[in-house]
Amino acid sequence: MIYVVIQFACIIYLIINARFEYLNTLSTSLIALSIALGLMAVINMRPSNLNIVPTLKDKHQLVTHGIYRFIRHPMYTSVLLFCLACALTINNNQATIVMFVLLIDLILKSNVEEKLLSERFETYPNYKNKTGRFLPFL
Repeated sequence: MIYVVIQFACIIYLIINARFEYLNTLSTSLIALSIALGLMAVINMRPSNLNIVPTLKDKHQLVTHGIYRFIRHPMYTSVLLFCLACALTINNNQATIVMFVLLIDLILKSNVEEKLLSERFETYPNYKNKTGRFLPFL
């Protein structure tokens, strides 16, 4: 799907062009937070649910515990935080544009996922109203 291609193109661009020798406290903190958040998401997610394409598997189960109690898409948040740390080391307009494209792509991709989840799980709209998409309480 096009969302996955755009997502990975942005991630690869930012990683390849990152100047890790310019990591500062903010960038290092963002990377550490992204790793912690990503690990929590993977630990809380059922392995049978994992899918990079925005589709639901036959035995997909709605996960609302752990980090998913606060954030509906913690893996996307993890990606955004890591990529923001990379972009901060690049410090040019292209990196800013790529971050913006990545953010829009992940919003659109999550919209597709949320539509599918709402169709499959009658409790999803209520869960959606209680949790933030990428950040808690937003």
